[in-house]
This record gives sequence, C-alpha cells and structure tokens, in this order.
Amino acid sequence: MYATVEQLRNRLRGDADDDTDEQLTELLEDATGVIDDEVGQPLALAETTVTVDGSGAERLLLPRWPVTAVAAVVLVDLDGAETPLVDREDYTWSAAGVLTRLRGCWPCHDQAVRVTLTAGYEETDLNRRVRRICLRLAIAGRRNPAGADSEDIADSRVRWNTPGMELTTGEKATLARYAARP
Repeated sequence: MYATVEQLRNRLRGDADDDTDEQLTELLEDATGVIDDEVGQPLALAETTVTVDGSGAERLLLPRWPVTAVAAVVLVDLDGAETPLVDREDYTWSAAGVLTRLRGCWPCHDQAVRVTLTAGYEETDLNRRVRRICLRLAIAGRRNPAGADSEDIADSRVRWNTPGMELTTGEKATLARYAARP
C-alpha cells in the first residue's frame, strides 16, 4: 500500500471514527490496485520472477523497474532445457532494467529468458504524489463506493462532484513516470 491507515485517518479528520482499520486497509488496497493497474506494475519493492521473450540482441529490456537486484537469469531453450547464467561472467544488469549479455546475444525466441529480480521502490522513496493519489482515491472510494454521480429520489435529483476510485487526467500524468514497459 502506498499510504498508511494512520495517514488516511488523518486526512479524514475524525470522519472515520466509526471505520475499522480493516475497512480503511481495504480502501487503501483498492486504491493501490488502481494505481498499479494504471502504471502496469506494482510500485512497491518486491522480488518477482518474469519470463521474457529473447531479443536476439546484446541487450534485453525487463518489464519491471527500477531493478535493485538480480538473483537469477536462466536461458530456456525451445525444447525446455534450462541454462543458468552467471552475473558478471555471462551478463550484467542495470537499475533501469537492462540485461546486457557479455558473451554473444540473447536467444531470439519466445519465453527465452527467465529472470528472478527485485524491483520497485522502497516505501520511503515513493514520491509524495503517489501517496497523495492513493489517499485521494481511498477517500473517494469511501465517500462514493459505487462511483455514482447522481441520485434520483422521487422528484428531486442530487448530483455529486466526487467520483469513485477513478484517476484524474493530472494523476495519470503524474503516474506515467512509473509506467511498466510493454
């Protein structure tokens, strides 16, 4: 999650006294999911294993970034045979998520390279803007869970200017810097 329950309670300024930590956590998890869906990758630092198509070139672009560690790189042949590679002997890696082959090129077929890596941002390194977006989404989800913009009751109609958990154009622009690679 990109914000804490305490931060959400502070933003709600006593308006959440009846909400349990579990309810607020669920709102923050949902808001975090909206952000992750927009950028195409989780922003939180985590170890993951990805299988990527070979590039046939000396460099291979990983879908997750920034990369903080690469634990394993394995070539997978067309017949499924696996060949582990050695860091600094067979390849190097960069924080930008680029694997560079030191001897030759990467294979040129689908699902050719399996990489176990740690990528993402430490909680303290995530931009304040991401936290602010997460909190705004959680508050919007609490106040308008269905995302409705109006309600008709008998002869009267009420319109709200509070969308549900939807990102604004400005928030999408802010999050674009964290987007995963295709």
